Amino acid sequence: MTEQSYKTKEVAQKLHVSPATILKWVKKHDIPYSVNLYGHYCFKEETMSMFYTIKKENQKNNPSDLNHKEVVSSQYVMDRLATTEEKVQILERMIGNKADDIVTFQLVEHRKKVEKLNKRIQKLEEKLDNLQPKEEKKSELEKDTKKSRRLIPSLFLFD
Repeated sequence: MTEQSYKTKEVAQKLHVSPATILKWVKKHDIPYSVNLYGHYCFKEETMSMFYTIKKENQKNNPSDLNHKEVVSSQYVMDRLATTEEKVQILERMIGNKADDIVTFQLVEHRKKVEKLNKRIQKLEEKLDNLQPKEEKKSELEKDTKKSRRLIPSLFLFD
């Protein structure tokens, strides 16, 4: 007849603790165990009483905070709430200031770009202005040559 043995997970479920806690107790309290073919820790029925004892000792030494309810005055809660609201308002102002700083930075950058573009436009206009008089001079020269061409044949005409 084979003895009843429990795996780590089963022991943890019975004691309502995590499997990691069971493994810590095994190492700390030198609880005997065996390892099955799959590498799982297996515990005999006799070791279960050791686990129960360890759990009770831990509960005595570390009483749960759930059992000790602390009474807090309403004034304390209201003070904490007011402090929290003040902190939230400060954070909101800081966020607003940061947003303003970002928008200001963006405006300055856009203004710089616009100024650069305006300078380029002015340079192009100057180049155009410099080109236009040359073309006007050429057109005047062409007019003059046309007049002179008319004049020359008219000199040789006899009436």
